[in-house]
Amino acid sequence: MKKNIIIIGPYIPGKLYGGPVKSILNIVEALSTYYNFYIITGDRDLNATETYKTVEIGSWNTVGKANVFYIPKGKDFNYIRNIIKNLDYDLVYTSSFFSKHSVIIQFLKFFNVIKKPLIIAPRGEFSPGALSIKDKKKKIFLMIYKILGIHKKVTYTSTSLLDKKDINNVFGGSIKVWTAGNIVNNEAELKGISREKKIGHLKIVTLSRISKIKNLDYSLNILKKIAESYKLPNEISFDIYGPIEDGEYWKECSSLINKIGNTISINYKGPIDYNDVINVLSKYHIFLLPTQGENFGHVIQEAFLAGCPVIISNKTPWIGLKELQVGFDIPLEQQDEYFSAIKHYLLMDSNDYKNASLKAIEYGMEKVRNQGSIKEHIEMFDNEMNK
Repeated sequence: MKKNIIIIGPYIPGKLYGGPVKSILNIVEALSTYYNFYIITGDRDLNATETYKTVEIGSWNTVGKANVFYIPKGKDFNYIRNIIKNLDYDLVYTSSFFSKHSVIIQFLKFFNVIKKPLIIAPRGEFSPGALSIKDKKKKIFLMIYKILGIHKKVTYTSTSLLDKKDINNVFGGSIKVWTAGNIVNNEAELKGISREKKIGHLKIVTLSRISKIKNLDYSLNILKKIAESYKLPNEISFDIYGPIEDGEYWKECSSLINKIGNTISINYKGPIDYNDVINVLSKYHIFLLPTQGENFGHVIQEAFLAGCPVIISNKTPWIGLKELQVGFDIPLEQQDEYFSAIKHYLLMDSNDYKNASLKAIEYGMEKVRNQGSIKEHIEMFDNEMNK
C-alpha cells in the first residue's frame, strides 16, 4: 500500500511563484507511483487579488496526480490544523522555511499536533543573499526558533552541497540534513537551432521573479556599460520575463532602463506560463541571471534544453560552465567578467553560435538522463517514514 505524504507549498494553477511550483510538480509527477500526495496551498497566485477560477477553494481537488487543498486567504491556521488532525498521513514536507504556511506547520510540529516526521526544504532561503533581504525579521524569527529548539524536532533537505552548507551555517551541526537534488523535467520538447546569429547581434533574455535576490539591476548595470562601449542601436536586445514581486525594486530597475537609452532595446514582457518557458527561451541567444543565490534554478536547466547558453553567478549548483562551453558562472565581484562573457557571444558568428547552442542542449539533456534525484527522494522519504 502506498504511503501518504502531505506537501505544503505553492502549486498549480499558480504561475507566478517560479521554481518552487515546478519543484513540487516534478516531485508529484515522478513519485506518484510510490506515494499518494496531498498538497496544501493558497487560493491565489503570488500577489494576486483574485482567487484561482479553475479549482474549488476550501475543499480537496484532484489536480493531475495529486489531491490539492486550496486554503481561503485569512483562514490558513485553522484549515491547516484541521487537515493535519483529520488526514491519514505518514510524512509532512514543506517547501519553504520562512513562508507563512511553513511557519504554521513548524509550530504545529513543536506543539505535537504533527506527530509524524516533518521535512523542511528551505530552497535557498538560507543563502547569504536570501538572508540579507528583510534580515531583521528573519534574525528575530530564527532566534526564537532556536530558543524553542524547533530545529531539533524536524529534518531538513538540501538540493546541493552548497545548499546543505548554508543550512548548517544557520543551525550548526546538531541537525539532520538530507541531500536530494531537484527532480528535473524529462518531458521537454526540444527546439531546433533555428535562430539566426551574426557578429554584433545578440538577443539576451532573463526569466525570474523580479526581486532583489535575482539581481536584475546588476544585469542592467552591465548592459549600461555595454551600451556605452558599443554604439549599435537595436543590435543588442534584452527581454525581461517574470512577475513583479517587489514593486519598489522594479521602479529602481525601470529608472536604470531609462538611463541606458536606445543603444540596447530593453523590454519587459511580463510573466509566462510554465509550459511555455522552453519555447520562449529558444528564441534568444543567451540567458542572463546574475542571481544572489539559487538552490537549483529550474529556468537555468530549461535554458540549456532550449539551446540557450547561460551567463549566471556562481551562487547556483550550475558551475564549471566555461570549461563545458555551455556558458559562464561568474562571481558577482567580477563585473568585468560578465561584460567579457556577453562580448564573447556578441562577437560569435552563426557557425560558432550553433555549436555553442548544440552543446547547451546536450548538457541539459545529460542532466535529465543522469539525474539521481528520484532515488534520493525515495531514500529520504522512506527513511524518515520508517525511523
